[in-house]
Amino acid sequence: MPIILAIIMTVTVLMAGYAILMGGTNIRFHSPAKEGQIKVACVGDSTTYGTVIPNVFHNCYPAQLGRMLGAGYHVENYGYNGKTALDLNNNSFRKTGEYPKSMEYQPDIVIIMLGTNDSKPQNWTNKRDYKEHCRTLIQSYQNVESRPAVYICTPNSAYYIQGKAEESYSYGINEKNLLQECEAIRELASEMELGFIDMYDVTSGHPEWYKFDGIHPNKDGANAIATAAYKAITVKSR
Repeated sequence: MPIILAIIMTVTVLMAGYAILMGGTNIRFHSPAKEGQIKVACVGDSTTYGTVIPNVFHNCYPAQLGRMLGAGYHVENYGYNGKTALDLNNNSFRKTGEYPKSMEYQPDIVIIMLGTNDSKPQNWTNKRDYKEHCRTLIQSYQNVESRPAVYICTPNSAYYIQGKAEESYSYGINEKNLLQECEAIRELASEMELGFIDMYDVTSGHPEWYKFDGIHPNKDGANAIATAAYKAITVKSR
């Protein structure tokens, strides 16, 4: 029995380690910024967290963005799998532990990318609700003591699953709703004078940047997202 128990425990640990390595969990390791570093909080869903990207803590977009920005910046990943900007049910990002942590971080810059999960039929209501809930989320960060600059992103694009019917996306993602979200984000960026990053446009036409499900970017997709964020931050700071 002790041998069997040891085998079971070993397998469990290996499976947990593999899940963490592949970004299949919401486990993360936050670290304190050094004095003088510009603090960047990346807020979002599984695209931000880096789900299904091997060696997720090194290859997710926030990690890649941190390396691009260099030692003068400190980038923290507050992405959470399956979460929404819409604050209508338990899928809301604001009901996660990462939301208050991202505020306690007292960031200088906040990058928000939420919308993919909002497009699902069980979450979606309409463009107006999505826009106003995004506005409320943005304002909550603008009111943080550190008064961060906020960059709002459209959700990344989605791709059909090969061999499935047209207009069939993984997890119930809805293209029509995604496009309405993009419109809402563009409007908010203009109305609130925010930094704007069109991640939908950045990732359009590049299915090779995605994993098997057509929804989650791979390492190269994460690099493209990080590059877009890097350009937005560094151009504005000049």
